Amino acid sequence: MKKPFLTGCLLVALSGCTEFSTMYQPGKTKTERNVDQAQCNRLAADEFPPWIVTDWWPIYNAAGEVIGQRPESYDVNEGRRYTAARECMQSKGYARVTIPYCKDEQLAGRSYAPITVAPELSPNICGLRTDNGRVLIDLTKPI
Repeated sequence: MKKPFLTGCLLVALSGCTEFSTMYQPGKTKTERNVDQAQCNRLAADEFPPWIVTDWWPIYNAAGEVIGQRPESYDVNEGRRYTAARECMQSKGYARVTIPYCKDEQLAGRSYAPITVAPELSPNICGLRTDNGRVLIDLTKPI
């Protein structure tokens, strides 16, 4: 029972290294997407402002007696705010997509210029980690 569970956890962890998920709309620049995301985040924050709630959980000793309390604070509106921002982005024409990272074999020592305007997604489009964050490149257009 432990091996399948451990293998599944390992696969989930490694999948985060091979692709990334983002809100995407062909024809938009990264700046335009960031502005749209900021506007949606602002609308969601206005509609569902932070509402911090503190719960107090009992602390028990070995005999099962309550010997103290532990506070736990959380934002009740966090999920609603996330959903509202996602729905706002979808209403602006964005969709959540998963883009694979470029493999070393695909790059094969060639250089590529970052794509500035989001293209239609195809198997030739992949992500590349840089010092300035993630960029998209088109494997059919080496420089």
